[in-house]
Amino acid sequence: MTRLANYFGAILAVIFFCVCLALTQNQPISWNDIARTAAIESLVERGTWAIDDSMWFDATQDKVLLNGKFYSDKMPVLTLIGASVYSGLHVAFGATLASNCSVCAYHWLTVLLDGLPAALLLWLFFDFARRQKHGVAIAVIGTVALGIGTMLFPYALVLNHHAPAAASLFASFYFLTTRPPDNRRALIAAGFFAALAVSFDVLTGILAVTLGALALWRWRRDIFWFALGGAVPIVVTFLLDYQIAGTILPAYMITGGYDYPGSAFPATLGGNGTPDDYVVYAFRMFLGAQGLFVFNPLLLFALVGVVGAALNRRHPLWREAVCVTVGFLCLCLYLATQTGNLGGEAYGERWFVAALPLIFAFIFYAPPLNTATWKNWAWLVFVPAFALSAFSSLQGAASGAWHFVPPPFQLLRYNQFPFLGFKWNMRLP
Repeated sequence: MTRLANYFGAILAVIFFCVCLALTQNQPISWNDIARTAAIESLVERGTWAIDDSMWFDATQDKVLLNGKFYSDKMPVLTLIGASVYSGLHVAFGATLASNCSVCAYHWLTVLLDGLPAALLLWLFFDFARRQKHGVAIAVIGTVALGIGTMLFPYALVLNHHAPAAASLFASFYFLTTRPPDNRRALIAAGFFAALAVSFDVLTGILAVTLGALALWRWRRDIFWFALGGAVPIVVTFLLDYQIAGTILPAYMITGGYDYPGSAFPATLGGNGTPDDYVVYAFRMFLGAQGLFVFNPLLLFALVGVVGAALNRRHPLWREAVCVTVGFLCLCLYLATQTGNLGGEAYGERWFVAALPLIFAFIFYAPPLNTATWKNWAWLVFVPAFALSAFSSLQGAASGAWHFVPPPFQLLRYNQFPFLGFKWNMRLP
């Protein structure tokens, strides 16, 4: 049994990957994944980053006009990886990204670029729990909670940068927390994955910086190796950005790129505005219609764990907890004050997806998972929260991450249960 327990992480990852394989759609459905699909198709079939001639051009507004041509406003590294995958599928199996294709590459692109990283993340997460001396049952519960009780699951089923960014960011954290004192390769890996997360999603830079601070705090004499690992994805990103726009700035950070007739976005950083009412917007972001905590109630337990560890200098992950807490608070502050559309038409507050595994790593240090007994009152709260989180996540997966789904507590108000496929005959005020 002890030997079999070592494979539980792999088993959970395989199950999760198979579910992704079965549930992933065959076509892009939102501006977000259509823009990336158009860029991947253009790279492989026409050898250019410009998407003007793509069949998907008119189906997306997530694009910028630079030097007379239109480009996807997504970060380029994941697109380049996707183009490599698509090229292989296109040559070997005749797969295409056409909307009426007989062999559709989109399904496999999504499975390999999002489903697979999410599955590997769960494997790492389970191994992290075991390395921190948590029991097998507790490690399984925590891993399953992350897999089907958060926004990770719905976003593992659509083509996006959130799931691979989450996997990369947690991989960096994993190598920092499991690094032997004399292992420079682990620091190189930690730096590489932290920077890779940023190359997928610039917003993760806030958390990547705190991981860099953690590396400096713990191993200041060896920080060069962390920086060395991080240099590779950053340099590649700069080169690709320069190839696209003639500058090392990402396309979506060139505010003038959104200034063209018919643009759906203001000419601002990332096409984002700021909230009209900061208090109302913050409430909606954390507790309201797209509230982080109403879609992910289990996150409250993880927050108890990370804050408790950050306030306890004797905790084995005290430094890690301090850095993750500071990074998460900075991310919350930035999103609450510098964005104005809650991530657009999507399931939950998607900009937090990459941060969730880092916070969830501390759920093992909060009741009831931090106790060695099943006779703990906290299970009476944890189990319903788990069920509610899983229900919400399954709703997001069934409806599609690029559709708005009401949080569980608001379902009666919206008079329907989209995931279950029936409606109530009552309406609450």
